[in-house]
Amino acid sequence: MYALLAICLSLCPQVKLVEETVNSQLREKYGEKMARMQRYDDEAFAIYDELFSYACPKFITPSAPSFEEPLVNYNQDAYRLQLKLFLYEVKQQQLLSGVRTFLKVYSTISLGKLANYMEVDEATLRSILLTYKHKTHAVDSDGKIISNADVDFYIDDDMIHVVESKSVKRYGDYFLRQIVKLEGVITDMDRVKLE
Repeated sequence: MYALLAICLSLCPQVKLVEETVNSQLREKYGEKMARMQRYDDEAFAIYDELFSYACPKFITPSAPSFEEPLVNYNQDAYRLQLKLFLYEVKQQQLLSGVRTFLKVYSTISLGKLANYMEVDEATLRSILLTYKHKTHAVDSDGKIISNADVDFYIDDDMIHVVESKSVKRYGDYFLRQIVKLEGVITDMDRVKLE
């Protein structure tokens, strides 16, 4: 599960939705790989492939086996198809990662300037921005559309205005865990008999 969570957080960084203990265990186990997955180079795709292959559910083909060709083994076809589709989605995220990087730097930027930085024309940039909006929004349980991105934006008269969401830190959980650890240490110290 941690491998799948590492994939999810590398593709769509979330700070506010992951509990602190889960996040610290995840960073301890997959922190280095998550940092390399953010680069979107060949090494990153190999890591996505490795983690997905390790942690993905075992896919089955919904069709009956072909008894006319008994020597042909189709049991890996569903897995290969899912891996291919997943890696295709990861490649699509490469452009979105570039958009996110630029949006984190600027509070307002013109469409033309961002298009020049990304080396695309303005029509393509608008398409990329719409894709970013589509991929970072979801429908909650009440049917409302909410953003799950750490950076949000809106376009007004060919100007992109960036609204960065700040995560609310939960200090109470942290202090409660530290109190429990301290009580455990005190209990261990009480068990030790002083001579």
